[in-house]
Amino acid sequence: MRTAVGSIIVLCTLAAGPLAGQTEHGAFVVTLGKDTIVFEQYTRTATTLEGDMLLRGAIVTQRHYTGTLKPDGTMSRFEMTNRNAGNPQAPVTHFVATFGDTTVVEVTRDTVHSQIKVATPGGALPFLNLSYAMYELYGLRARSSGKDTVATLPLGASELTNLIAKHPARDSLTVAFAGDQPTLFRIDATGCIQDVDGRLTTQKVRSTRLASLDLAALTTAFAMKPLGQLSPFDSVRATVGGVAVALDYSRPSMRGRKVFGAETESPRPIVLWNQVWRTGANYATRFTTAGELVVGGQTIPAGTYTLWTLPTPGGWKLIFNKQTKAPCASAAACADPNRRNLWGTDYSADSDFVRVDMQTAALGAPVEQFVMTIEPQGDGAALALAWEKTRAWVSLAKK
Repeated sequence: MRTAVGSIIVLCTLAAGPLAGQTEHGAFVVTLGKDTIVFEQYTRTATTLEGDMLLRGAIVTQRHYTGTLKPDGTMSRFEMTNRNAGNPQAPVTHFVATFGDTTVVEVTRDTVHSQIKVATPGGALPFLNLSYAMYELYGLRARSSGKDTVATLPLGASELTNLIAKHPARDSLTVAFAGDQPTLFRIDATGCIQDVDGRLTTQKVRSTRLASLDLAALTTAFAMKPLGQLSPFDSVRATVGGVAVALDYSRPSMRGRKVFGAETESPRPIVLWNQVWRTGANYATRFTTAGELVVGGQTIPAGTYTLWTLPTPGGWKLIFNKQTKAPCASAAACADPNRRNLWGTDYSADSDFVRVDMQTAALGAPVEQFVMTIEPQGDGAALALAWEKTRAWVSLAKK
């Protein structure tokens, strides 16, 4: 949607090394396809950071944050409050983080209080997803320290998240989670972000720096307009020849974007030809069968698998992969019963069980939100997916 928020691009006034003694202001409007998902406005001095955000998701969240900066660009104290913009009576969540070699995070949700202690040797910065005031700090921290790795702590988490922040050119910054594709930033001479390009990442957001926002007016306009979960979870339960099967996945939406295509196309498609796709969003799509099945002519033993696809202009393949849990670094971590499920960017071809050919057909009308189904077909079924104007499917039958 189009929002009247101003269009003046401004240069930062802070130095790119340890922060200088001037004041800098900035604002960002973050879009995902045709939808506006975040508004942010902030002020930063040599020793303080203060900002406000409006985040549109399952609810519309008002966020206010303040931080105290050290001369080396890390944080000594950070405080953040989240409120439901559409329901002033809803519980408020408040975080206070005191950073040091051990960081102590006090969390208050309504009247429930908890404390988390995290080892942060050498200091850290809080991690706020889609806060580009914070991403500026990550870039400045990497430049001043001379190191690409920037230690960050998501508030409420029990361990650090390391970001890789690089400056491939004087006007460029890239920031990524280790092993992932980076978000691309155009920066000014002082290291402040002017444009955001997330086309290489799974988030695929865009933003341009603005001089300011009327955040109060935007809150009034959007408080009762949540977008819902951006890629909601869904599940399918069915029987195939008497065998119980389960499919668990998340459902991204087109949001005005091109879905399938070549990397060279502009705008860049969400899903690229000839690259393994997570087949949904968020956690890896899971397929569980209580008995042996024949899928596209291949035998699949009982068990749980993650599903991936390899789309190409000439045909698709469905991949059954044996890795279902997050990678682990030790025997104890691998045996942890609470080990989380596999995230959708952690595909490992070494764990492939089998790849089967899928049939495809063009749809007459576009499908806005990705959907997977298990549909009766003769004595068996068909496992099918549809998005944009493509439908792909493979046969299922009891062994």
